[in-house]
Amino acid sequence: MTETRYIKKPNTKTTYAEEGKEMQRISRTDYSRITGEDTLNWFRRLGGTETAQRSYTCRGYLITKLTSTSPDKQTKIIREFNFS
Repeated sequence: MTETRYIKKPNTKTTYAEEGKEMQRISRTDYSRITGEDTLNWFRRLGGTETAQRSYTCRGYLITKLTSTSPDKQTKIIREFNFS
């Protein structure tokens, strides 16, 4: 999983600047917890946005990119999943 964090640029509406990038290896259990429907709905109920992009992988039709925006729209996190 590659996690890229963005922070909103001052005095702009939709422009974000990259704050940091982190790569980590996660298990199938962690993947299913991060991308589970219950988890996505819970974060949506908090007021933020959760956008899941699915595509075909070697393991099937799975979420490969997850974009999360905080409720105050100041922070955006993009998680990209690579399967091997």
